[in-house]
Parts: sequence; structure tokens; C-alpha cells
Amino acid sequence: MKLLRLFAAGFSRSAQATLTFRINLLFDIVQSVIGLLASLATVFVVYARTDSLAGWTEAEAYVLIGTFQLLSSLKSTFIDPNLSWFPENGIRQGKLDAYLLQPAPTLFLASLARSTPLALIRFVLGTVVIVLGVSGQGRLPTPGAILAWIVTLAAALAVTWAMGVLLACLAFWAPRLQLDVFYGSAWELGRYPTDIYRRPLRFVLTYVFPLALIATVPTTTLLGGPRLVLLVPCVIGAAIACCLAVGCWRLGLRRYTGATS
Repeated sequence: MKLLRLFAAGFSRSAQATLTFRINLLFDIVQSVIGLLASLATVFVVYARTDSLAGWTEAEAYVLIGTFQLLSSLKSTFIDPNLSWFPENGIRQGKLDAYLLQPAPTLFLASLARSTPLALIRFVLGTVVIVLGVSGQGRLPTPGAILAWIVTLAAALAVTWAMGVLLACLAFWAPRLQLDVFYGSAWELGRYPTDIYRRPLRFVLTYVFPLALIATVPTTTLLGGPRLVLLVPCVIGAAIACCLAVGCWRLGLRRYTGATS
């Protein structure tokens, strides 16, 4: 409950700071709409020449893009504002020193203390796209499918956070290593169904760098219904990823000696 109160307080403070510059809200809405329209235009162009892509129909592709927008929005809102700056500010400039003196878990402060509420605009837009895509299917998902979809989304968000923490932890051993560009580029692969990639890359995106969990697995669950063969590995994989992130963070803190050392 303490962490939830801290999280709520941090989000409220970030929202107040964001609304101070209200003109940014308009520009963020326009930017989000343009980005989403560009993604939808790609799907429209592809399906103008085919009825199916690796077994995915056009309506299913729209649901996939909407799901990807949801996860991207949550990542941009809660994870990126904290972990993207960590190697530079946290390690090289020593802001981690201040976190170590606070009466709260250091990992929470370093990875979830700040947020960018305007990024949630993409969450709303993604929800609209999902509704439109599901409507194009001609049949509504069952309550069980919706519940399973929410579970896989939660697992995907947990894995996203864990991957961000693991990449940030590399700064404890290599302070000048900056992997934000690599992570951002790899993340974009999640907006497409993993079935379109060749088998070696598909294996990597499923088991090594599990971007298949970001959009493909939740979309498959929502459209096809809950399946234990997908739900159980998702939940277990998310739990393992989070444990690895926490363990790596603790090892990194043991190595960390302060910015002035």
C-alpha cells in the first residue's frame, strides 16, 4: 500500500507539472494521432493487395496495432521517463545517490517514480482501434477472452518493465553503455505479428527478447479465447523476468560505489 500511495503521488505530481504547459496537450494529441494513422495506413496498404498476412486478417491486424499502442502508451508513461535516463543521470551524474538516501525501495524510485501522463493519449487511441478491429470481426470476444487478454497485457507490461530494468542495470558494469536506441528499435518489431518473421528471428522475439508477448500473444488471446498453453507460460515468464530484474538490480547496487568515488 505504501508503494501504491507513492506511485499515486508521483503520478499526481507529474500530471500537475504537465498541465502547467497546456499547449503541449494539443501537440501531443496531434502527434499521437499522426503516429497511429501512419501505422493504420501501413496495414491498409498491405491488405489492399492481400486478404491475409501470415494468417492474420485485416481486422485482426487492427486489433494487434491497437494492443501495441496500449502497451507503448504505458511504457512511455511509466517506464521510459525513469529508465531511459538512468545510465546518464543515475550512474554518471550520481542521481542514484539521492535515491539511496530515501526511505523507499531504490528500484521503485529509479524505475517508477516519475511519469508522463500525456502519453496516455495513445492508450485511448489504441482502445478505439481495438474496438473498431473487434467490430470488423463480426463477433464479440467472450468475457473469458477479455479477462485472459487483461492478464496477458499485465504480463507483457511486467516483462517490459523487467527488460528496461535489466538494460539499465548494465550501466553498473558499463556506465557509458547506452542501449536506448537498440531497445527502441527492437520494440518497434512488436507492432507486427511475429508470424511474419523467419524462424530464427521469431525464436529470438519469443524466447530471448520476448517481444511476441507485447502485442501478438494478447491479441491472439482476445480473438481466439483463453488458452492455458499461452496464459501459464506468460504469467510464469513475467514472474521470472521480474525476479531476474530485481536480482540484477541488487547485484548492481553492491557494485555501485557512488558518483564521487
